[in-house]
Amino acid sequence: MNKKMYFSTGEFAKLAGVSKHTLFYYDEIGLFSPEIKNKDNGYRYYSAAQLEVLDVIYTLREMDMTLEEIQIYMKNRTPKEFLELFQYEERIISERIKRLRATKSWISKKSRWIEENLYKDFHEITICQEPERYLIEARVEENDDRAWAKEIGKLWDYCMEHSIKSPYPIGYRQEKEDIERGIFDNYHVFYQMLDTKPKKVEYITRPAGCYLRAYHKGSWKNIGETYSRILCYAQKHTLVLDKYFYEDGVLDSLTVQEEKDYVCKISCKIS
Repeated sequence: MNKKMYFSTGEFAKLAGVSKHTLFYYDEIGLFSPEIKNKDNGYRYYSAAQLEVLDVIYTLREMDMTLEEIQIYMKNRTPKEFLELFQYEERIISERIKRLRATKSWISKKSRWIEENLYKDFHEITICQEPERYLIEARVEENDDRAWAKEIGKLWDYCMEHSIKSPYPIGYRQEKEDIERGIFDNYHVFYQMLDTKPKKVEYITRPAGCYLRAYHKGSWKNIGETYSRILCYAQKHTLVLDKYFYEDGVLDSLTVQEEKDYVCKISCKIS
């Protein structure tokens, strides 16, 4: 054996950027073994050509293949097997990139939604322009927590089935007639809000336009106080309000710890 042509385990590990323990383990499971094993002294020697083989193994590891899958491939590799493997992995990577882009978009929109509303004066009532938005609506007839949890779960499942991921919390719609009569808890309609039109699902369009906007901070049980302020403001400024009020969460259990710090935006289109 020409020792100049070979490397000890330590030398090879250093060249390959792996640990000696990794090389021992790969040899133990039959995945990657030294080219020469000296039975007399137990020394192991690797050739320079084996660096390329180890690089293939690490390339496959980066593709999230298990050691068992890599072992099967290495024992049966052919140009055809290589092409099929890489074509399959290319599809997997493309899907992963698609999901990551969608997640990045969701994070950006979620952050922007909170930033846009976080530094508002929560006691101020304003008139503002709102863009057109799209609501996937659902309805609950029974007004109890168990029924609500069940139906909201169904809406989430429905959105997941259609690859819909909204940056907004579940929103709630109230009738102006109820609000004007002092009924602030007659909740039946809830929705998932979207900025773009969803495909292949039914939706309601919330039109763009001029909206009266207020913020409610704290428990929803005290939301009547905010609605009373809204009605007084509308009356004082002789505003004609549309038939629906929309409640959209801004700060909830995702961002704050206590219910007293919850914030929702209440808006109603000005007719």
